[in-house]
Amino acid sequence: MVVEVPGDIQTWTTVWRFDADGICLQTVETESLAEGFPRVTERACEYRVAGDAVTIAYVGAGSVTFDFSFAGFSPDRLVLDGFEYARLS
Repeated sequence: MVVEVPGDIQTWTTVWRFDADGICLQTVETESLAEGFPRVTERACEYRVAGDAVTIAYVGAGSVTFDFSFAGFSPDRLVLDGFEYARLS
């Protein structure tokens, strides 16, 4: 995702890892044109699925609930609140 902020343009790349045991990890790499180097943030979490919603509880922080689906009914294309994520090998 490309984001414009005052005086800068940033790219944000988010990678989710969901394990079968309910453990997850969110990795966000942000690269600022102004800074010229990437910053990586990892957030450990747990998840729970209920119907078409998934609740992510971040370790030591709050939680968030996303609507989710699979684009084109493919298990390799996860959609969280309208943002599509492709499965990595």
